[in-house]
Amino acid sequence: MVKSKIVVIGDAPLVTGFQLAGLENTVLTEKQEFEKTLEEYMGKSEFGIIVVNENMLNEIDWRLRKKIDSVAYPVVVPIPDISGQAVAGDEIRNLIKRALGFDLGAKK
Repeated sequence: MVKSKIVVIGDAPLVTGFQLAGLENTVLTEKQEFEKTLEEYMGKSEFGIIVVNENMLNEIDWRLRKKIDSVAYPVVVPIPDISGQAVAGDEIRNLIKRALGFDLGAKK
């Protein structure tokens, strides 16, 4: 089954930004509910990419973090807010490589 949907889970600035860009699958959540919401969407097979608030992701339980790091699908992509650190291009490339099983940017 091809997992093609993207969902954004996070605070108002993150979710609003993606809504303005036209993304329909967005979930506005507070820090207290973030972990539960993230786990819920990780269990939904139709979502292949979950975009999340970096600061919220950094505060989740270590067991959920281990699960995120060990699965190929869905790919969880952290997006920093204005106070966070930017996600390095190599980190995003590694997430995609893990999900697809090969490196899209590799030169022949």
